[in-house]
Amino acid sequence: MLEKLDYMVMLNDFYGPLLTPKQQEILSLYYENDWSLTEIAREKNITKQAVHDLIRRAEKSLQGYETRLGLVEKFQKTRRQLEAVYDLLNHSEDREAINQAAQILKAVAGSAIKGEV
Repeated sequence: MLEKLDYMVMLNDFYGPLLTPKQQEILSLYYENDWSLTEIAREKNITKQAVHDLIRRAEKSLQGYETRLGLVEKFQKTRRQLEAVYDLLNHSEDREAINQAAQILKAVAGSAIKGEV
C-alpha cells in the first residue's frame, strides 16, 4: 500500500497541474493529507461514492499521462543512477570505481541534455 501511495503522490507532483482544480484538491486531501473518503465527502458536501469516483478518475488520468509521457519513470531511472554514483564515490577509494562513477555521471548528464534520461 505504501508503494502505491508514494507512486500516486509522485504522479500527482508531476502531472497534478493537468487535472481539474477539484481533482487536484481531492487528491491532495486523500493522498497528501491522509483524509478518508468520509472526511472528504463531509467537507465537500458530496457523497462518499462521488469522492471515490473522482479519485479513481483522477488516478486514471494521472496514469494515462505517465503512460504517454513517462516523466516519473525517467526521474526514477535518473535517481537510481545518481544513487549508484554516490555509492561508488562514497564507499571506494578504488580508481576503477571512481572512473565507473564518472562514466555514469557522464551518461546521465548527456542524456539529460538530450532529453533522453
